[in-house]
Amino acid sequence: MSHQHAKILLFLLLLSGCVYDDRSDCPQGINVEVYSQTACRPDTIYPEQIQDLTLFVFDTNGTLVSYQQNEPIQLQKGRQQAVKASNGLFTVLAWAGLNAGLYDLDLQNITTRQDILFRLKRVAEQALSIEGNTIYYGESPAVFLPDPKDAGSVFEHTAINMQEITNRITVSVEGLPNAENYEINIESRNASMNVDGSIASDEKINYASKTEVKAGVLESKFTLLKLSTGYNSTIVIKSKQDGQELYRGDLLGTLLLKNPDVNLACDHDFTIRFTTKDQCKCGTYTIMEIWVNNWLVHSYETDL
Repeated sequence: MSHQHAKILLFLLLLSGCVYDDRSDCPQGINVEVYSQTACRPDTIYPEQIQDLTLFVFDTNGTLVSYQQNEPIQLQKGRQQAVKASNGLFTVLAWAGLNAGLYDLDLQNITTRQDILFRLKRVAEQALSIEGNTIYYGESPAVFLPDPKDAGSVFEHTAINMQEITNRITVSVEGLPNAENYEINIESRNASMNVDGSIASDEKINYASKTEVKAGVLESKFTLLKLSTGYNSTIVIKSKQDGQELYRGDLLGTLLLKNPDVNLACDHDFTIRFTTKDQCKCGTYTIMEIWVNNWLVHSYETDL
């Protein structure tokens, strides 16, 4: 080895902070690659909606080791983000789409996987609109990093499958006279999320909607957070004038999941269509049919 090559090698070793006689300060970490794939769509994709990443590293006790935010980013095969960790078994949790203008984030006080990551901003029980916002979440397999004293500088690779947890629902009501005198609400207790992707305990909120009447059809468009049974997600159709309810039903158990083709792990865009009729010819309207993604889930003419 020439004198010049020896000097270059020594410089690189010193630059890395990892010298042969003391490896305890050798840098280590995890290189994270992000993609998306579902059981309904086996192809690996790199969603263009993911333009930022917040990465959390937890040890086997569920304690936070490090976190970092990366933006803007553009996903593609082979692109990696490095996170800090050393000497142990770790899991990386990834989030995308955490718009601070829409959510109350508390990154500084997160210490465990079970801590609350965000709450959808609201005024009283009325939530801010999250239309156009797409949130993804994913978790890596366990990653082992050896003791740097023995192994030196190690950067292990892992990949995270990101799953969307936002949902777009269009609800329409046909057959009502003066449809503009009615409103459609969706209420739920699903507006807070823990770091580990589970729904956190929260009060009931009313989701914002974009509503219009077209050719006598009342239509409201909603964007909701993660849908899971047990969080009192309800659709209500009622009169604006006196609050009388034309319909109240469980969004999941009574509606979406009555369509056998709906899979909440894969599907995030839904249409729910109600038809009404004045059965007694007396100005009293009732729900006659309910369609979910063009599948008839209820027909009250036959049910009655």
